[in-house]
Amino acid sequence: MTKFNDSSMNFSFTKWSLERLPEYIWIGLIFGYYGRNEGMRRLFLICKKLLEIAESIALPRMSEIFSLNDAEQSKVYQEILKIISKDVLSPLTLIFTYSTNPLFAENFVTIQTSVDDRLNILMEILRKTTNNQSELSTDIRYIVLFYLSLSNKLHLGTREQVDLLTQYSLMNHENPVMQQARPFIRSTEVMVFNLFEISNEEYTSLFWERVSKMTECSLFKIQFDEEKRDTDHYIHCLKEIYSYLCELFTNASPLDNKMLVLLGIATYSFKRIKEVSDHKLFNTIVGRSSVRVLIENYIMMKYLVKNESSYEDIWRDFQEYGIGQFKLIVEKSKEHSTVRETSHVDYKYLDILVSDFKHEYFLDMDTRYFDNLNIRKKAEIVDEKELYDLYYDYDSAFEHGLWGAIRESSLLSCNNPLHHYHCVPDINDEQNLKSVWPDCIMVMNKTIDVLDELYGIPDSLVRGILDFERE
Repeated sequence: MTKFNDSSMNFSFTKWSLERLPEYIWIGLIFGYYGRNEGMRRLFLICKKLLEIAESIALPRMSEIFSLNDAEQSKVYQEILKIISKDVLSPLTLIFTYSTNPLFAENFVTIQTSVDDRLNILMEILRKTTNNQSELSTDIRYIVLFYLSLSNKLHLGTREQVDLLTQYSLMNHENPVMQQARPFIRSTEVMVFNLFEISNEEYTSLFWERVSKMTECSLFKIQFDEEKRDTDHYIHCLKEIYSYLCELFTNASPLDNKMLVLLGIATYSFKRIKEVSDHKLFNTIVGRSSVRVLIENYIMMKYLVKNESSYEDIWRDFQEYGIGQFKLIVEKSKEHSTVRETSHVDYKYLDILVSDFKHEYFLDMDTRYFDNLNIRKKAEIVDEKELYDLYYDYDSAFEHGLWGAIRESSLLSCNNPLHHYHCVPDINDEQNLKSVWPDCIMVMNKTIDVLDELYGIPDSLVRGILDFERE
């Protein structure tokens, strides 16, 4: 298993890598064997010979060479072998064998290069050319344009473009002019593809089908540090604050509905962050769900406090809204005959909670957001848009099982170009995630700030949790 930082993987396959690269892989092998300057020289000679033997070939694609009759194919291979060593294209005989392409295999198979060596050469060239903007990919695309210019099928619009094409093979990639030349080569080759080339799906399918079966997956995972901080001590300091507030509520304001709602929301946040600590959920998917809850609870607390004066009783309305959601669930359960006794949803108990709060006939079931505003709008109203943008949206992806969250947490990457750098399900739970604990502390401390402003928590208790955030 390879660490992320050790991988040179390119994460996506484009039309270039999927369709055109297999056709031009032979050009890449020649560059890989001889180097850029000598490779250019030999490829120029091959292109000229190819045009002399078979003018019908529109582009120097393997599939077009394979479509030639036996006599023409044999002549092409004989001329190529006068220019390059047999070993250069021998890796392709792993794909194009005696059974599918007998003339090619007969001319280029060699016992001097082992199967493993041929496979490694093929993998290395694919690794360097999968990225359509790599230097080697651009060199290959230049040869395609050179071939077209020889056949008088490439007509450039300006003198500057002609100069760029002419100078490209004479300059090394460090030359500043290459910053203009490389994009020009790539964009022109794309134009050529759109104008002249018809994809040969049979050829490309055969190519990828065969190469993908030659090797095993090379999986790697990103290794994030496991959480090592003393989370139990933070929870202990937090509990002292909650004990103080709970005692203040029960002794001084037991009928204060506002305090009940705020402490209820904050206590729910406390139980969520305590679960993260108790069950070591720091580097997990569930941990991200907890951060999302902490943020939503904190924003809701600030929103309720900010809008208190606009309501007759916002605290009662908030309670009724939440219990109304339970009523809706209970009513739906009565419509179904398949409710299981073993379900984690205890519908009978929910019914009791609903009726205990207010008789169900007088309780509204509102399926909209509380106050008809989603959490993003509430975050803007209470000046916490940054918290929403940087954390809530990300954690929501995990809550809803969106593909980004699935990709990050549940799929391992294969660092094998022959497999298109595909993904493999992480069924052995080898991929961890970055710890959520610092963000849990950050949002929890913000929650305590709200309560501190309203009820005045002793500094000695507040300092205990602030020390952790500074760490």
